[in-house]
Amino acid sequence: MKVLFVYPNVARARSPQVGLSSLAGTLEREGHQSALFDITFLEDAEIPGAYRRILADFQPDVIGVSSRSTEWPTASSILRMADVDVPVVVGGPHATIAPDEVIADERVNMLVRGEGEEAIIDLLGRLESGAALDDMPNLWFKRDGEVVRNDVRDLIQDMDGLAMPRWSIWDERHFREHYHQVFSPGAEIFGDLETSRGCPYACPYCLTPVMQKLYKGKGRYHREKSAQRIIDEIQELRRQRRIDYVRFVDETFILNRKRLKEFCELYQEIHLPFSFSTRPETVSDEMMRLLAGAGANCVSFGLESGNEQYRREMLNRKTRQQEVIDAVALAKKYGVKTFAFVMIGLPHEDRDKIQDTLELINLLQPDVFQITIFYPFEGTPFYDYCLEEGLLDENHERLTEIWKGSVLKQPHLPSDYLVRLRELALAFAKRDKRWWPIMYYLEKHPTAFRAWQAAHGVTGLASRAAGKLLRPVRERRAQRA
Repeated sequence: MKVLFVYPNVARARSPQVGLSSLAGTLEREGHQSALFDITFLEDAEIPGAYRRILADFQPDVIGVSSRSTEWPTASSILRMADVDVPVVVGGPHATIAPDEVIADERVNMLVRGEGEEAIIDLLGRLESGAALDDMPNLWFKRDGEVVRNDVRDLIQDMDGLAMPRWSIWDERHFREHYHQVFSPGAEIFGDLETSRGCPYACPYCLTPVMQKLYKGKGRYHREKSAQRIIDEIQELRRQRRIDYVRFVDETFILNRKRLKEFCELYQEIHLPFSFSTRPETVSDEMMRLLAGAGANCVSFGLESGNEQYRREMLNRKTRQQEVIDAVALAKKYGVKTFAFVMIGLPHEDRDKIQDTLELINLLQPDVFQITIFYPFEGTPFYDYCLEEGLLDENHERLTEIWKGSVLKQPHLPSDYLVRLRELALAFAKRDKRWWPIMYYLEKHPTAFRAWQAAHGVTGLASRAAGKLLRPVRERRAQRA
């Protein structure tokens, strides 16, 4: 059968989506065909025509939509751009955590909750043979105006048994202009890979607690690919796309020390720089030394808040402040650059707690840091908490980008104020605090802030800093051209 995947990438993220690559590889291995409708490089006005053209050219038997919560309004609108006579199936995070909303859409015939590789093959087999769908795990579907809701199947335990991802569905541009160029300016083609599934932690702002509950009793939640399988995947991606940089997308890459040591030995044959993410408390001197020796040139840490008590009591992150400081110091010791993620505008956060975050970033001096404004994703523990605390209306605006503003009702942290503070964060993070009084003034005075912003460019400090870091890459390409 022929499946057309729809990727409503409203954020226009450049890196290819690992989940869709895996599904496409699974279809290919089982003798099915797939194509991708991807809006990443389209202007909004071009989307309807492009969607209708690919439907006419590819003539799919099934349309499969992968959508995050922030993408669902766009996904739903795309489905209304053409009338089709084939089943429309929605999968991805939003179908998993908000299935009632998704199945209520008149254009949606069915949805898949949870992992999709086994489910999509099961579904296509039943559609081909005309077999009943009533007992198919993972599937919700409509019949005679009613919704049939099935439980999820057991988690896939043999990660090495997954099909090799199919990266050919992606436009070549997805592998270029990657934000990790700031860490490896000589690299030009970037590959994103997963080496495990199922984060073992339970942060309340994340989907993980939802997934852990959904799959309780359905098998081991945290699963890993073997070191050899990781190497095989890199070699295949390298063959297909000639990548010269690898980014591992796992939340916690170095949990399994035995696998990590084996990986570092095998990776010597790859000779490509790579980046990974982990939590500060998992870092040790030995592990950072091994990773740096294997080629790691960047580690990303999710710090979220610089206030240790808030981090522990509200975010369920037990990391001590000294562990954060030590982890960043170890990375610097072995020449591994650091990328830190923080949030502001969290539930019941105040300006003093945000100050702790700015102070921590100022102390750590990561090579790059990203600051986002907290957004409560539906289905997560924090979403329910915000509703219960009266911080959120159920009919709140669904933001497409998590730095555009806040949807929480916190009078002491209004949305426009948080946007200003986010724009000023890079200046706050500078080691020289003599400039901080100016920043304090600008954050409290919108008119002065807008004048400052106009003088420094409408995109603000963070975007200009990224542009400065990427400028040598762009200049080198222009010279070659």
